Amino acid sequence: MLTREVRVASRPQATVVALAVSADGQSMAWGENDGTIMVVSSDKTPTSCSIEGSIRGLIIIDKLVIVADDAFGLTAVDLGCQTVWDCAIPAGLSLIEECGEFIAAVDNLGRLTTISYDGKVIKSDLEFTSVIKLLRFNLGVVIVQEDGSVFFFDGEDVVWKRPSRGEVGEAITAIGTTARNHLVIGREGYALVPGEEEALEIEVWDLSNSDLLIRQEIKNRLLCIDSNNSQTYLGLDSGAIHQIGLTNGAEYKLSEVIFDCKFPIKTIDVLDDVVLAGSWFYVHGVNLAGENWMVEHQGIIQYTAYCKSANIFYFAGDDQNDYTNPEPIGVIDLASQLIDMDKSELTSWFDLEPQPDVLSSEEIYSDDEKLASLIMDDEDNKKLVGKQEFASLLSALEEDSDTESHEVDESNDNSLDLLNELLDDVQTAAMPIANAGDDTVYHAEEDGSCIVLLDSSKTTGDRARVSSYSWIDEAGKEVSNLPKFRAKLNTGIYRFELRILDDEGNSTSDSVSIEVV
Repeated sequence: MLTREVRVASRPQATVVALAVSADGQSMAWGENDGTIMVVSSDKTPTSCSIEGSIRGLIIIDKLVIVADDAFGLTAVDLGCQTVWDCAIPAGLSLIEECGEFIAAVDNLGRLTTISYDGKVIKSDLEFTSVIKLLRFNLGVVIVQEDGSVFFFDGEDVVWKRPSRGEVGEAITAIGTTARNHLVIGREGYALVPGEEEALEIEVWDLSNSDLLIRQEIKNRLLCIDSNNSQTYLGLDSGAIHQIGLTNGAEYKLSEVIFDCKFPIKTIDVLDDVVLAGSWFYVHGVNLAGENWMVEHQGIIQYTAYCKSANIFYFAGDDQNDYTNPEPIGVIDLASQLIDMDKSELTSWFDLEPQPDVLSSEEIYSDDEKLASLIMDDEDNKKLVGKQEFASLLSALEEDSDTESHEVDESNDNSLDLLNELLDDVQTAAMPIANAGDDTVYHAEEDGSCIVLLDSSKTTGDRARVSSYSWIDEAGKEVSNLPKFRAKLNTGIYRFELRILDDEGNSTSDSVSIEVV
């Protein structure tokens, strides 16, 4: 099997949630799910800083690392992680995009704000609602709303709006641009009759003339799009990679499958002579010369960053297992030669972990608390207090059982019943139970509104088992899927319901009343 030499660029302390590389390849930055920002520069010692919220986006522009988070807004730090400027967005941020003349930022309520590169708000309270996707286009931004609406906004005005289709509704699964700077849209039309297949299509638009250049049905959902100066490639949820291009310079045509990665394409990067696709635990390289190669990772590929000037490619992923160490960030020098390797050896680059010091059995068992500290962190200790108490009780019962087993056989049955009841209690205690917080009264500002914080941190049980959060307003609409978020509310009384789902499919809910006076 063909592959490339891979090395560990860095070993994060927590799960990577954002990744970027500078244009000159001299600096690389990433965000971790505990709010840590890390910056590594070739001429500096790695630096770090922390923010209050969860990181939702990260870009490097010149010597600035600009970070979006869901609690405060935008923060710009230098390569030494010292704050240069910050810009508060009342409802926190969920998306950012560098758009040439400005930064486009979407808050947790789906509203768009444009911000200058020195941290000043240019425009807010724009007409867009429930924005779910952004794409830099020319000097403006393409905006996708939850209802399927697509706009091109140049920073001042809406220059183009895609005509909506379908009587029931539609969703936009992906947006991108072709090598000719035409807009590519992946569309999913909702079925009119329950049970019928939903329509999956691809569209290409010439925004300068508002012309639809092609609309073609496809068999699988379009997930990602990327182009270089001459070619455009599409990644589908079937794992297939297609090319789309002009025939005789006149009309677009979708090619047959170029390569099949077998699993949904999460990332696609089209370089000068190779297409890099992140699919499952692999980075697939599809050379335009016809050679295909593969690199394996510990986590599902989710974030990539390519530096053209240095011809290096970074990638990061997560194995989605809370009980393993964070996965490393890998880097590939694309100027290196392809090498032939057995598939079983593809993991060697991340398997070479430093070996811990070997402790004797006397050192390990001399102190139960020492053993606990060796195998778990402080947070794990807190979570397992109940289980440790249960283990101690289990040990005591086993000693009693050994002493009395020859006297009364029924005692074993009684002990087992008691143990089962205790085990059920421990498991029930570990199950996360939703807590939306206390009912609160806020005082409005002069404009009659107030920023409120909805916070699930009082949720009890093992919060590491929570697989999803959902905040529902009184109309039954989900307003956020974050553990906590800020909302701007006018005077009045509001009720929000917090719904959580754990990793075993159990769901609980709780509601909170917010009054703004």
